[in-house]
Amino acid sequence: MEDLKDTLDHLGVEQPHLVGCSLGGFVALAFAKKYKVRTLTISGIISDKPNNWAEELHAGDVAHQKALLNDPQAVAYFDNLHQSNWKQFIHMAENEDWYPFELTRDISDIHIPILVMVGEGNANEVSTASKYQQMNPNVHVSVIPFASHLVHAQKTEMYTQILDEFLSST
Repeated sequence: MEDLKDTLDHLGVEQPHLVGCSLGGFVALAFAKKYKVRTLTISGIISDKPNNWAEELHAGDVAHQKALLNDPQAVAYFDNLHQSNWKQFIHMAENEDWYPFELTRDISDIHIPILVMVGEGNANEVSTASKYQQMNPNVHVSVIPFASHLVHAQKTEMYTQILDEFLSST
């Protein structure tokens, strides 16, 4: 997060429009809680630990991530995409308690326009979006059909259109 702050300072950007998806959603949310931003758009995060977290959700994620690490083509793709040790995040997520629920649980203290975009295929994220809208009058919600956790990648045009509309209205 401090790297982001340093970069924005270097560029002279005082109040950015932050957009973060999945892990980037955590970074954007944490940044918005600590620094001044103009708007915040997040997707791919959940606010509360679901009852089936350990036995279903986390276990499924870990199995998927192990398969990813065992796929040479996927590893080569991500090695090329990320010029850093991206595998550290995969290993970090093996720990059942890695998810920052203390960060995502409450956004009532953020007093800027917020857009939460989620795919209809992820019930926990849809529930979070609704919870956020109830706790904070600055929250706008968009539930995108035929998408799930990676809504920005699964429905890129729709995601971009909604983001553009949000940014132009704030």
